[in-house]
Amino acid sequence: MGKLLACMFIGLIFLTTGIYVSTFLTTTWIIVGVLLAVLGGILMGSSSLFLPKHVKE
Repeated sequence: MGKLLACMFIGLIFLTTGIYVSTFLTTTWIIVGVLLAVLGGILMGSSSLFLPKHVKE
């Protein structure tokens, strides 16, 4: 498994875990869920932006 696929998969796990945790209806769990979802989104976005190799023509 390459770095890109690993970062995307870990980011997806963080994102879905954050969405699930934020459904617990207490303020603490909502904050934790939002932070996990934001961390997962940042990890997925940065891995898709910075990790792929540039192709020279």
